[in-house]
Amino acid sequence: MSSSGEVLYDLRPLARSNWEYSVDGLESEYTFSLRICDNSTQRHPIARWQRGGDAGALGTVGGRPRKHGNKLLVEYTNGDACPGAAQLNRSALISFICLAHTDSEYGQPEFVAEWNQCVFMFEWRTHLACEPSKRASEESNGGQSGGIGEGNGASRGSVAFVVIFVVGSVYILGGFLYNRVFNLSSGLRGIEQLPNYRFWRGIYLFSKRAVLLLVDGATRLVDAARGRRGAIHIDAAEHNIRNEIFASTADEGEGDALPFALR
Repeated sequence: MSSSGEVLYDLRPLARSNWEYSVDGLESEYTFSLRICDNSTQRHPIARWQRGGDAGALGTVGGRPRKHGNKLLVEYTNGDACPGAAQLNRSALISFICLAHTDSEYGQPEFVAEWNQCVFMFEWRTHLACEPSKRASEESNGGQSGGIGEGNGASRGSVAFVVIFVVGSVYILGGFLYNRVFNLSSGLRGIEQLPNYRFWRGIYLFSKRAVLLLVDGATRLVDAARGRRGAIHIDAAEHNIRNEIFASTADEGEGDALPFALR
């Protein structure tokens, strides 16, 4: 059982005497064997290393785990002498990170980095590193939320929206104030004081024309599909002229001839 302030973390499930975790050191060519909280004898350190035909100790747990940000740290000290620095001893540091759901029951330690073959760092993602209140909340929600630093899609979308909104607001307001206060010689007035007004207006007009063309093309396709290929299209000017003519002839009487021939 470890503590950090008033928050308690129960790591006892990791401390079973028959559990020894093997870790691949990747490019370092080391392999490691780690045990948690099993410090019963100094003759068998709970953290060991092996490289080629050599082997040695990283040490034993050097005190109670401590909290650092969102991580719970466990340190191994008093290992073998460091190569080229006999006054220093090998040591290791495990950073436990809260993660509600892992591939194995309690997660697995992973090698992160090493310094001068003397200090070795590991990360261990497990639900045992979650605060009890957070763990209980996740269990009651059916495990829908991830561990610390594992945001879901909704939260990422919200962050992206806020960032875009803030950047857009600064861009618009900053450009407007600049043109209004410092760029008086430009003669800009009203909405023209918005930053890059002509550019955005050009995009708006282009988009508007493109939409109108698409709508007109779609309308023609629909008319053709319905067999209305001979439909007469009258523009706005011709429509207004015809309305005026029909209105004048209606006042003169229904029997009068129309002043133009039908096409």
